[in-house]
Amino acid sequence: MSADTAKAQDAAAGTPPAVDPQHPWLGLASYTEETRGFFHGREEEVAELGRRVQRKLLTILFGQSGLGKTSILRAGIVPRLRPEGYCPVYVRVDYSPDSPPPTEQIKAAIFRATESSGTWTQPGTAAKGESLWEFLHHRDDILKDANGKTVIPLLIFDQFEEIFTLAQADDAGKARAAQFIEDLADLVENRPPKALEAKLESDDSIPERFDFGRADYRILIALREDYLAHLEGLKGAMPSITQNRMRLARMNGQQALSAVMKPGGDLVSEEVAESIVRFIAGGSELRNAEVEPSLLSLICRELNSTRIAQGRAEISADLLAGSHDTILAEFYERALADQPPAVRKVIEDELLTESGYRESLAEERVVKAFEAAGASADALPTLVNRRLLRIEERLDVRRVELTHDVLCSVVRSSRGLRLEREARDEARRQLEAQREREAATRKALVRARQVAAGASVLAILAVVGAVFGYVNMNRAKEAEAKAQQTRQMAESARGESEKLLVYLLDDFVRELDPVGRIDIVASLAKRALDYYKGLPPELRTPDTERNRAMALVRTGAVARRQGKHEEGLVALKEAEAVFRRLGSQGDSTEATRLGLGSALSYQAMILVNQLKHAEALRAGEAAQAELKPLVEASPKPSVAVLRQYGELLTGMGYTTRNFGDARKAIGYLQEAQEVFRRLGAPGLADLSAAAGYSNAGAWLADALNETGQWPESRAKNEESLAIANRVLDAMPGHATAIHTKGLVLGALSDLEVFDLRIAKAMVLLRENEALYEGMVKVASTNTASLNNLGVARQRTAGALMESGRLAEARDKFRSAAQVREQMPKIGSFQARNAMIWLGIAAELDAELGNHAAAKATVAEGRRLWETYIKPTSAPMIVGFSRLWLEAYEAYLPYLEGDPRKALQQARTALGGLGDIKPESQADVEWFGRFRIRANQIIGLASLELGDFAAAEAAARIMVAEHAKLPRRDLFGTEREGAVFQAYLAEAVARQGRLAEARGILQPALAFHRKQLARRHDSHLQHFEYAHAVYVSALAETERRGDAEATAVLDSIAPALSKWKTGANLSADIARARRASP
Repeated sequence: MSADTAKAQDAAAGTPPAVDPQHPWLGLASYTEETRGFFHGREEEVAELGRRVQRKLLTILFGQSGLGKTSILRAGIVPRLRPEGYCPVYVRVDYSPDSPPPTEQIKAAIFRATESSGTWTQPGTAAKGESLWEFLHHRDDILKDANGKTVIPLLIFDQFEEIFTLAQADDAGKARAAQFIEDLADLVENRPPKALEAKLESDDSIPERFDFGRADYRILIALREDYLAHLEGLKGAMPSITQNRMRLARMNGQQALSAVMKPGGDLVSEEVAESIVRFIAGGSELRNAEVEPSLLSLICRELNSTRIAQGRAEISADLLAGSHDTILAEFYERALADQPPAVRKVIEDELLTESGYRESLAEERVVKAFEAAGASADALPTLVNRRLLRIEERLDVRRVELTHDVLCSVVRSSRGLRLEREARDEARRQLEAQREREAATRKALVRARQVAAGASVLAILAVVGAVFGYVNMNRAKEAEAKAQQTRQMAESARGESEKLLVYLLDDFVRELDPVGRIDIVASLAKRALDYYKGLPPELRTPDTERNRAMALVRTGAVARRQGKHEEGLVALKEAEAVFRRLGSQGDSTEATRLGLGSALSYQAMILVNQLKHAEALRAGEAAQAELKPLVEASPKPSVAVLRQYGELLTGMGYTTRNFGDARKAIGYLQEAQEVFRRLGAPGLADLSAAAGYSNAGAWLADALNETGQWPESRAKNEESLAIANRVLDAMPGHATAIHTKGLVLGALSDLEVFDLRIAKAMVLLRENEALYEGMVKVASTNTASLNNLGVARQRTAGALMESGRLAEARDKFRSAAQVREQMPKIGSFQARNAMIWLGIAAELDAELGNHAAAKATVAEGRRLWETYIKPTSAPMIVGFSRLWLEAYEAYLPYLEGDPRKALQQARTALGGLGDIKPESQADVEWFGRFRIRANQIIGLASLELGDFAAAEAAARIMVAEHAKLPRRDLFGTEREGAVFQAYLAEAVARQGRLAEARGILQPALAFHRKQLARRHDSHLQHFEYAHAVYVSALAETERRGDAEATAVLDSIAPALSKWKTGANLSADIARARRASP
């Protein structure tokens, strides 16, 4: 053969990273034949693929992106088959319009690859333009090595899916691709091309020139699994594509362990390697782990880089501290360390969608964007070589995207931080503009302003002005002749300075509170209080006292946000006392009444956070009594009065909703929205009013949902979300708008979970978490934002449970509880939430067999109760939260195999309920939920102990209590009722009352089958259905349902069939099937 055909350009893959014993992991790059010594964990797949290649002319390898197909081909198959007489020909077809036809590229690649492997016995026989079949079927033209042995060409087509994308841009491209497929099909099926067959009758030389029986070549096609359907479309022309396929799956635990230890050598011990694998597998045990090789290699490389940077001899377990995201973040930061900041902006804004998914852009557009960002000409190749970005050709355009989906969360987080910085800069700009607007009112303070510094400059100036007034009074005493005149001037100066101080403090609150910078507000309020504290008694006029009380109100409000509840109450009660004293002295001005109403409003908010709902309502009603007359006294009340009254009504709506009176809450929240309307909402002239309107609307939607007004609830949620988004468009980082958006996203995700649309819920939940994570980074001391982040994570954990991802759900519950560690001070409200989340995490640990961890986690919950709930909460809350804690503690022994101990503890906890008196309808409902929970543990333990009558009694209580709950409640849903009916039916069936059991179970089965027909994506509901089917089989004499129950269990996420509850059900079904005739 001759090299007459023009050579095609191979796709540039970038310079491979250096690999040596000290740097054995490649990260996101692929292994090659040169680096095969460091490629481990895929030995079984390589061996199986090699056998398939040797047996059949065509082999198909398919799998999801990121599973290492390219590494298996280059570092696995190629070095395995080369010594066995194969000549690998790695083909990556270039589909650009000006490139040679694909067939010519392939023939050129064969020439290049075979030059070093041997020689053809009949050189010069190949003709330009001939087909692949002709090219490889010339009679007696065989590839021989130096020893005279036959060498078999192995054509390897990697990323074959490009034939379905890059070549389909226009009719000409499609025709070219179709011709290539026809040519390749002839080679795969080993049939002469039609054009050659047509010449057979007229050209007698053809049988002499071509060997029709040859099959001394092999073809290996690799493609992404999501293009398998496209490949199926070729089976008419290429039937062989259906016969010899191999699917590549994720690595199992042992394979992943091998991929860590064998390349690592002395760098990593087996114990640490196992920790790494479990870390990447989300906490799963080695035998259950499923690991994505690209992520494994990347994290190993990042850990190794940290090891080298710290001068360590080996990777130790402590380097794993943190999370996947921490390690990925370090990779991301290193990749961009020497790039201009604007390059990061291009990547984060253009290569990631708003919702956090990868986006691809044309290479030309990215190059221009990098150029505009001031990057060097080699910026894109550099980032491709660092494996942060990759270039793929789609249709006829080379497109740039992030290397892997695992990077999305890191890039999204970085984008959030950058946007927050930009928002802070914008807030500072707005503050500066505000200062300039107020310059005219501060001419008297010019000299003081020149020596002031920092964010509190204006407030300090006011203090200096007040001090100046005081000094002038002293001078007046010294100058008897001008005493009266000077005294009047000093009093006037000090009075005006104090007024300015109050004005500036309020102004800073309006400017800084929306962007979450309560730390600055706290600093300003403290400076003001320090000034008032330093005044001599003879200078404390009623006006001064009123101003001091307003500073106390601001101090208390900030303390509430920071979780410093006791400190806040002290300040607010002192302020309340001052305002009441001024009122008793005849001061009925708006300023004094507004101050008193504000002090009472913030007290009510703190009392809610301390779970003292009755006291909170009393304080809120007292605040309303002060503020409402001010609102009604004038057709146009002041902005300050309307704003405070709107916030009060919103808080009252929230409190009454939590106190069990949703209808009363609706009244408060509707009135709150009307108040904000008077400030211009939902228009954006006053952003704080618009944000307050949307926040009240979000809580109104929640109250409407509680009363069963679901269409109205959804409509109100959508309205609130739209307004919050408009506020954020006008002022990114607006704290109230972010909080409202989080409330709505959480509510909408709840609806998706209730409707079993888990994937849709996860999209909303990811956005919700990112929203609060961004807020917390801006306002790290804001306890409310931190608590809301915990709630967002708790919601995500619930959705993960629905998906059957139990280990991930457990970790997410733990991370929800861990937000308390960032709080300046933990309140009883936050402690109660964290205790509940830790309790659920403990149960999941026990379900997964991690009993020591479960006990440690629930013990952590008890410490929270002892430290933060017991000392400060209302007696009912103290006692009731203790009972929930005892219920968590009771469930653990059941999961550990000690049902008798669980039974005793659950009954003890249930007995303690009689010592606590409910204070509201909400308390009554929560008592019902607790009876359900305690009896669930009693029923399960009784079933395992064979006391079916006791199990029946417990289940009947569960069903009865469930019937009393509101239908919108998670415990009150039809789905939850179906679970309880199945428990009851099982207890009845085990006592031999089969007909009665079938009657009890019928509604539950009907519900589950109705849900199953919707083809939803809740694995947990499938598990619940499997239990119901099993109970149905118990209630039948033929036991027909056991097989169906087994089939349902086999169809759900593996974790759900391996947790303790799932394993018990599987074992029960297996025993029943063995026992049935």
